[in-house]
Amino acid sequence: MRGLLAVLGLQVLVLGVVTLGFLLFSGLAAAKSAAIGGAIAVVPGAFYAWRLIAFRNAPADRLLRVHFVAEAGKLTLTFVLFAVTFVWIRDVSVIPLFAAYIATLMAYWLALIVFKRI
Repeated sequence: MRGLLAVLGLQVLVLGVVTLGFLLFSGLAAAKSAAIGGAIAVVPGAFYAWRLIAFRNAPADRLLRVHFVAEAGKLTLTFVLFAVTFVWIRDVSVIPLFAAYIATLMAYWLALIVFKRI
């Protein structure tokens, strides 16, 4: 469980740094788009972690099913969040949105290296 929370924490940290960078160098509109993009990466990951934590003591076969359902939910949630963003938020800046999304996703891989002992 500590590992999941560490990964999410690092993703939130990267989200904050990227958003602050866009705020300082590109303005509020770009920072808002970056925050949305990072959130689109963090929220589905948090959903996935929540589902796994809820069944952490389940037998292996059940845990495998939970993993597949949680992964499908994560992908669906990602799709829905992008769709909602592009349909309902008119002034979204695409470059900050995807830059923050990608940076926040990359934080997962960084976490695997940094927190490999967790």
